[in-house]
Parts: sequence; C-alpha cells; structure tokens
Amino acid sequence: MKRTIALLTYASTISFLLGCDYPTKHYTSMGCIPNGLNPDTGCPLSYNCKNLSNRQDGICHLHGKTYNIGEVVPSNETSPFCTIRVNCDRDHGSNSTTFIYTHIDCEEFFHHREPDCILQYQPTSCCSTNKVCGENKTQLATCTIEDQSYYEGELMQIPDQPCKRCVCSADFKLAQIDDSKYCYEDECSFEIFDIEKLYGGAAPVYKNNTCCPWTWRMPNNTDQLEIRSNGLHKYEEKCIYGALTLEIGESLKTFNEDDNVISCTCAIPPLVHCRVE
Repeated sequence: MKRTIALLTYASTISFLLGCDYPTKHYTSMGCIPNGLNPDTGCPLSYNCKNLSNRQDGICHLHGKTYNIGEVVPSNETSPFCTIRVNCDRDHGSNSTTFIYTHIDCEEFFHHREPDCILQYQPTSCCSTNKVCGENKTQLATCTIEDQSYYEGELMQIPDQPCKRCVCSADFKLAQIDDSKYCYEDECSFEIFDIEKLYGGAAPVYKNNTCCPWTWRMPNNTDQLEIRSNGLHKYEEKCIYGALTLEIGESLKTFNEDDNVISCTCAIPPLVHCRVE
C-alpha cells in the first residue's frame, strides 16, 4: 500500500510540474498504478488498473480496495457521496458484483436556502451539521479566497484545484491546505453509481473545472477515428474503445450529444477520456 501511494504521489507531482493537461482522477480514484512518464505530455504513460484488467468473481472494488460479497464499506469511505450501508452484493441480473446502498437525504435538499443564514459542515460530511443566521454570523471567523469570502464552517472550493475542498476555519491558510485537517481530496463515486458503464467499456466524460467524470459514455457503432499523421505511433500502449483501437494521441471525430460537443482522446491508456467542449 505504501508503495502504491508513493507511486501515485510521484506521478501526480511529475504531472503537475510538467503541466499534464489530461484528467487522471478516474484512474487515481480507482487506485490504479501509473506506468512511467510520457515526456511528450508530462502525464503518466499509462495506468495499470487491476479492477479493469483482473476483475475477480465475488469481489467489489472501490478506491483501490476490495470487498467480498456481504462486506460493508466503512461509512467514512462513502459518506461524502451521501450514501450509507454500502455493501458488496451480487447483481442477480448479470451475475456480477455490485454495490447496494441507501441514499442520505439531508434537510437542506428539501428547503430553499435562507438568505441570511449559512450552513456549516465537517470535512467529508454529506449533510450540514449546523445553521447560523443573522447577527450570530458576526461571531464566526471568516476566510477569503481570491474575491470570495466564507464564514467558519462553510465549504470552500480551492481555485485551480477542482478535487480539493476545505471547510473554513479560524486558522485556515491557503498556503497550508495540504497539511490542514479541514481540507480533503474529493474521491469519485462512479464505482458505486456507474459500475455497469465502467465495466462495459465506457469512457469518462469531463467538464471544465470538475474533479470527477460528469458522466460515462458507452462506445457507439457510429464512432469514427480521426486520421492522424504518420510517425505518431511510438508507444506500445493503446486504448480500446468498443471496436476501435486508438494509439496514444489519436482521437475520435468530435460529435454532438445531448446538445454538447464532445471530443474523446486516447491520451493515457487503457481508457479513452472525453471532454465537453
């Protein structure tokens, strides 16, 4: 486990230093292991994802960990997704494994936000833990990020780090968020909610400035490979997307879907990834 964490940290650091422009959260969220470095992109050359390449009967996968049928996922692993009692089970329709879960319904989901009140949260919590209104807010500490101000307990999104969240606290310092107990890294929930698409060969679809895939797109028989110049294919790693095999750097022809223009590329195998333009 320590070696896995070290490799992920190394790959993330290298990608940051060299300016990797391709999303990797779908890989790191699954606990995939990076393989080498692509000097052309500053990204990992590819990822080894055991849950994709060596999926075992009777085993569920979540965030790089495995669970046997009947085993319950610790609540701290799934509470940010507003789910409880998440357990590994068998999907009797397909005879494969899946997660069974119960949604958490927070009070704030059903009521309009009161204009003179703020909701307070704990790190990684789904529901708010307190509400402060009116003059009582003046007793709270405040945080400022760029031009945005927050009251103590409010959730904050960190600029240019879509996967990083913090809860405003009296001792919050933007320069120290990596060491703050009030800050945490978002994980993705697609191994719970989009498991059929994930294991069906779908590609993650990202929107700008989002941490996790917005949706997953299954291959379509109308998908076409965009023609690339000779000499591009210098790496052995490839992406398999439906009936198509893409070399690193190759893309599908852009297409329209649900009123969105989407482009899909093989940048970091084994998965194609897509972006909403």
